[in-house]
Amino acid sequence: MNDAPLVSVIIPVYNGTAVLSDALTSVQQQTYAHFEVIVVDDGSSDGSYALAQKFADEDGRIKVLRQSNGGASAARNTAISPARGELIAFLDADDVWLPGKLAAQIDLLKREPRANLLFTNYFLWDGRNDFGRRYSDPDKFPDGDAGRRLIFFNLFGTSTVVLKRETLAAAGWFDVELSPAEDWDMWLRIAERGLFVKGVRQPLARYRNWPDQISRNKVQMSEANIRVLEKALARPQRATRRHAYEYSLQIARGNLELARARPLIEIHPGAVPAAALRAWLCCPTRLKWLLWCFAALWPNSPWAGIVHRKIQRKW
Repeated sequence: MNDAPLVSVIIPVYNGTAVLSDALTSVQQQTYAHFEVIVVDDGSSDGSYALAQKFADEDGRIKVLRQSNGGASAARNTAISPARGELIAFLDADDVWLPGKLAAQIDLLKREPRANLLFTNYFLWDGRNDFGRRYSDPDKFPDGDAGRRLIFFNLFGTSTVVLKRETLAAAGWFDVELSPAEDWDMWLRIAERGLFVKGVRQPLARYRNWPDQISRNKVQMSEANIRVLEKALARPQRATRRHAYEYSLQIARGNLELARARPLIEIHPGAVPAAALRAWLCCPTRLKWLLWCFAALWPNSPWAGIVHRKIQRKW
């Protein structure tokens, strides 16, 4: 009799004592129970390993591994080899699942067996309250062959994704050099082999936003996005995909210029027009960035204020 679980849940954790209990409890509360959990402590200096081991002592489905600090990608890679499930699910230690998450995705796969990437909508969450959802517009929800859209946006929250083992094996390891965009790189490599996406429109996970997270990470994220796209262009690509990657890279380089300008708006607003001009030069088809440059040349005008607010909201 094969007693291997259908699903292997991979949870990397680094100094996560404040959040790991919530993540593990949310897995234990799944209505679908035929899973294993592999927690990888990524060189934590707090009590994360002991906390994870306490859960493992009380629940035989949970296993805990330990490694020197190498980042979330390295921790996920460590867990993939011993994982026994036909399906691999990812959950970051600071996020949580709603109880029906795995069951809904397994039911979806039964209805759509050719799907090789499953995901769900998710709530944006501050640890207590939901304040939005990833896909509020049903017309923008990815479905089926979403490969071209994926070249321009990371469409899937890592903590919602379930992959078939063979899909992950064909794509290879998470790239530890691409944090914090290593998940996007993985989905792109899968897409280049043929992507058929199915998602649950109902939010079935909560993605935790920490205070000041967006402003702290936007430049880093923009730089990582550029590295992901440059890596993709170094791989053999058919002409139409290569063109899309090149255009996405232009946009990403413009986004980096605007992300760098964001913290200067309050202390040096005169830097914004030059940043908008540099962004437009990266991607001349984005004429709105050129218009932003001209609008921001008058720092005290209403038009400059509109440009500043747009940059602050997005970057």
